[in-house]
Amino acid sequence: IPEGWGEVTWWPAERMETGDWTPAIWRSPELAEAAWEYANSAAIKTIDAAGLSPAATGQQLRGSYEPAAAGLPGSFPILKSKSTLGQTCIESRPDEYWIPKNRDENIRQANGGTYPESDRILQKSGYLLITAGQDNATGRLTATAADERYIGNGWMPVTGLTPPQAKALAVFLNSTPGRLQLMRNPGKKLTFPTYSAAEAARLRIPDLQDARVCKILADCWAATRQTPVPQFRAGECPVRRQWDAAVAEALAWDADYLTRLRQLLHREPHVRGLGYNQYGVAAAT
Repeated sequence: IPEGWGEVTWWPAERMETGDWTPAIWRSPELAEAAWEYANSAAIKTIDAAGLSPAATGQQLRGSYEPAAAGLPGSFPILKSKSTLGQTCIESRPDEYWIPKNRDENIRQANGGTYPESDRILQKSGYLLITAGQDNATGRLTATAADERYIGNGWMPVTGLTPPQAKALAVFLNSTPGRLQLMRNPGKKLTFPTYSAAEAARLRIPDLQDARVCKILADCWAATRQTPVPQFRAGECPVRRQWDAAVAEALAWDADYLTRLRQLLHREPHVRGLGYNQYGVAAAT
């Protein structure tokens, strides 16, 4: 399209007939096609087919629970922040404590020190948490993992995983194939998409029962768990290269192809009233 306003993408009519209009998300036709291929690959199965269950705990938290002081008896830690000071590494770091709004101290003590309401929501906690929405420019991570189980407000815990499997899956979901799949479900806003548990359950993932695959990816998590992750808008960085390299090795995928897709993804424009090649002109004027 003239003056850098975009590119023409050809998309099979049979896909659109089933409701797949995802090429509208991407400037690059190559990213649109690659995202579709990963999301429909027979070589990897969906999260729900693997027996795993993402849970949208945010609404339940906001309805029946409230923030509390850290360490208050009966409170529990959660992941919430996606800000500059929030989740900046692939290792989960809880940043708030919450507690039931309606609570009885006698019941808590009789229950062994925890509120029954807290016990119920913590049944959905997981070693892995997937983002429930984020800014495509300032966000950093699509998933985090740890040796402790957490729930989230803005993060969806996934049950059914061991800690090593959760760490392996965190690396895959933060890799280019994981990001491309997640970004096919943008909700109502392209610049700050939100994701549901049902959409997360359809993401395709490696076979975590394969010990070799799990070890390669989990080892990559261990090597990068304390590495600060730049915002998406920062573009190419060493930690994203490490994640893609681990995925390529674990799944015997073409590393050069993943590099090309990652670099294309870095160059995807954000939604604004300017053509792709007009950013510098606007800044200069």
